[in-house]
Amino acid sequence: MQDQGKVILFSDLDGTLLDRETYSFEEALGVLGWIEDMRIPLVFSSGKTRWEIESYRTRLGNVHPFIAENGAGLFVPKGYFPFPFSYNRKAGDYYVIEDEFTYAQIVAALRSIEEETGVPLRGFFDMTEEEIATLCGLDPKEARLAKRREYDEPFVMTGDEEAVAAVRKKIEAKGFRYVRGDRFHHIAGKQDKGKAVKILTELYKRENPLALTVGIGDSLNDIPMLLEVDRPIFLKKEGSIVPEELRERSGLIIVEGTGPKAWSEGISAFWQRQRRKEK
Repeated sequence: MQDQGKVILFSDLDGTLLDRETYSFEEALGVLGWIEDMRIPLVFSSGKTRWEIESYRTRLGNVHPFIAENGAGLFVPKGYFPFPFSYNRKAGDYYVIEDEFTYAQIVAALRSIEEETGVPLRGFFDMTEEEIATLCGLDPKEARLAKRREYDEPFVMTGDEEAVAAVRKKIEAKGFRYVRGDRFHHIAGKQDKGKAVKILTELYKRENPLALTVGIGDSLNDIPMLLEVDRPIFLKKEGSIVPEELRERSGLIIVEGTGPKAWSEGISAFWQRQRRKEK
């Protein structure tokens, strides 16, 4: 593993490092370059699949672990840490720490919930790549990667908030988690972003007990991650509110706006605050 210094940065992708509509990170290139120069590990923590995240890691030259599908899969490159640790399986060049539920179990549960509630539910498993591309604003290759799911199932539903509540209740009664994102509802296993961040933080701190963790995100599914890190940064969408449990955290940085420009502002604000403390 590269010398990581004292800061570990966990970052969401959609609506955070990436523009919500165009998926561009161009406005963050300056800060991304600075992070690389400072040898700060940038750990992507996203609802995206392993395959989607790998695509961005390749484009950015990122060599660090990453968290996929809202925390269900934690992928650590082989040889990254110089000590053994527990993991569930090997996959290509990674050691994988993953949720106990399989994708097949989650899809089956969603279909059962549709029958039990009478609320029409349509997940990625049932959609064509063309449908996913249209719904997400992706090109065909990106849609194909988004459909290659291993843990978490995004879905759309027909109904009001009462229907949402009924579906959520059924999901939780069956032992799964309900996650609400910007474009989709999700049914997922027990491991969320916060649990994955905690596991990875413990590994980093085995090498550097003084490591400071920073997390940045913009959505409700980022809250478990932001509650787990030492220094949370929340990108606030227009008209949204900061959850009370997060607002109570000391050291919270709130940035008005989302996407790579706001991401850069949040990272810069953290670093300025950190430098003042060190003086």
